[in-house]
Amino acid sequence: MALDTTIGGTDTNSYITLAEWQAYWSERNIDVSQHGHDAAHEANLVQAAQWINQTYNFVGDKQYQYQAMAWPRLTMHLVEGWPIDPDTIPQDIKDAQAEMAYLIHEGATPFASVSGGAVVRTKSKAGPVETETEYTNFREIPRFVAIEGLVSRYTVFGGSQIKMVRA
Repeated sequence: MALDTTIGGTDTNSYITLAEWQAYWSERNIDVSQHGHDAAHEANLVQAAQWINQTYNFVGDKQYQYQAMAWPRLTMHLVEGWPIDPDTIPQDIKDAQAEMAYLIHEGATPFASVSGGAVVRTKSKAGPVETETEYTNFREIPRFVAIEGLVSRYTVFGGSQIKMVRA
């Protein structure tokens, strides 16, 4: 599978190249350049980009009508007082993809089915064997805090924040 990182392209499937992903982790003293695993790493990058695009509601609108990815964006939103360049992908978004691809590489399954509620309490008894588990009435969705921190400045609600508007 070939990665297509064309900004605003109709067939784009990644924000970063395999070489950029490897360099990102090399800067952090983690070697991800195992020979023979390039296809698997590229698949992880595609899945990471897809997950980011589907999970977050980014500010603004897509720059091009038929672009395949969520970025680039047209927006008046400022990040630390500066406008977001409509013809680039912010480095934070690229870094978020690198982080998510590594998490997938390490076994994370961001597209796994979610069933049942979060475990609130578990009780076990040693005598005659007895186990009891109590669940909440909502589903537990995995959170990836490293990614949330990177994309929060570019999302409509700023990660787990609720946007409030004065009337």
